[in-house]
Amino acid sequence: MSNNRNPYNGLKGRLNVTGENINRIRVQQNLSAQALSDKLIMIGLDIHRQAIYDIESGKRTVADYELCAIAEMLDTTSDALLKDFSKYVKKEKN
Repeated sequence: MSNNRNPYNGLKGRLNVTGENINRIRVQQNLSAQALSDKLIMIGLDIHRQAIYDIESGKRTVADYELCAIAEMLDTTSDALLKDFSKYVKKEKN
């Protein structure tokens, strides 16, 4: 059975829809990937620097609980990290 659904074209082969926004916000805050990793490890979430880079470059998926923690450590919301995809979904819904 084939899947005839159109995949979200904005992914461009990426494994998540939030990585670019995570990177943009992290860089705007002058926060290194290592510093973000350290913050996450301090709250018990074992996401190392390379995993941050992999998320941002779309080479790694992001679990819902990871997204919430990343958003909190970046002083933003998961909605803000999902903003571009949310716009796509709203457009497709109509």
